[in-house]
Amino acid sequence: MIVAEKKGNYSPLDELKKSYSLSRINEYPINDAKTIIEASIYQDATLKGIKDENLPGEFVLDDISEMILKMFWMLTPEEIVSALKMDRFGYFEEKSQHYQFYGTEYVAEILKKYCKWKRKKAEEHNLSRVPERQIEFKPDHDLIDREYLEVILSDLKKGKSYRHTNAYLLIKSVPNEFKPTEKQYYSLLEKEEKIMEEEKDLKSKEEKDPLIVKKIIREFNESLKVKAHQRVFNIIVCSWLYKTKIKTN
Repeated sequence: MIVAEKKGNYSPLDELKKSYSLSRINEYPINDAKTIIEASIYQDATLKGIKDENLPGEFVLDDISEMILKMFWMLTPEEIVSALKMDRFGYFEEKSQHYQFYGTEYVAEILKKYCKWKRKKAEEHNLSRVPERQIEFKPDHDLIDREYLEVILSDLKKGKSYRHTNAYLLIKSVPNEFKPTEKQYYSLLEKEEKIMEEEKDLKSKEEKDPLIVKKIIREFNESLKVKAHQRVFNIIVCSWLYKTKIKTN
């Protein structure tokens, strides 16, 4: 099943009301759920004018699917499509900026805005999935964020490498004084790309099967730009957390 955008007079509120009778994304078989998410994301990226070379590849789509199934499992596929469309059409107070970098944190930002909008409309219109309940279940995003932060801090205390700590979703929380200058940022990016090139070369040399080597190179080329940016974000976030949450304790 692929969820297509509805044509005609689009009403986010009408779409929301219909969603209460539809299956949530986590109720689909895992492979079907990923197919639906990836098709919706690719469609949105295309409609937003993302250049062909910057369209999300397999690595990014997998990462986005994992994030949605963990953090936004309570949404229906139709809601995911509607949330992305609402952002394109400017329904939210502030439109999310992708800067030709369509990644996991960008999609998470849009879906968080949608959930906030959804809670407000559910209260205003007394919407509910279960008749005897007054208001639809409210995902505790503050709790999700706290648990996410605790995992990162635990990894840092164990000495895990900054670049391999999955911290990039917190990049917007980093105060400006802990962010690098543009020159420093691109220096870090260049360094990470070189390190990834070395990792790819080492992995290719260790593999004897030429078909697998070909796959390694293809996946590397598809994910290099996004993964390098994410690594730099990881480093920036972890450096900030170490200086403010760990070193001070």
